[in-house]
Amino acid sequence: MRSVADELQVSVGALYKHVAGRDALIALVVEKILSQAPPMSPAAGDGWLALRAQVLGLQALVDLYPGLDQEVIAHSPNSAKANELRREGIAALQAEGLALDEALRVYRAVTYLWLGARVAVQGRARNDTDIDTFALALDVLLSGLKENIAERRDNAVTTRRRSLS
Repeated sequence: MRSVADELQVSVGALYKHVAGRDALIALVVEKILSQAPPMSPAAGDGWLALRAQVLGLQALVDLYPGLDQEVIAHSPNSAKANELRREGIAALQAEGLALDEALRVYRAVTYLWLGARVAVQGRARNDTDIDTFALALDVLLSGLKENIAERRDNAVTTRRRSLS
């Protein structure tokens, strides 16, 4: 907090009038970072593409703030903005015809991929290969999830038809 106060050219006491402490300050920074994420409105069109754009946008945003990967990961579960992004993402996927459980599964899988990718680079700046590899992995994951959902639905229809005959 002293370093931040020095950087802002204010007293530590003045800083504490606005922020309760280090954790509160980091939470504010995480909220600010996440508030810059591409929105996912259900009315924006293809929810799958919006999810892809949001995740790639989040990766690029975190790249702008080296060393904050772990803080974003740690504070996201309690972040109002992260929760808003989740709700938007799930609603956009539901607008694509996914059931709530399917949308939750897709959003969770994509979240695990991007959070895991952040952990894998261990706070270092991502290079072009990292960025390209992540985009490829995201595309493969989304494609696989779409196929998996279609297969599950086909199997459910086949099972229903068999039980009716």
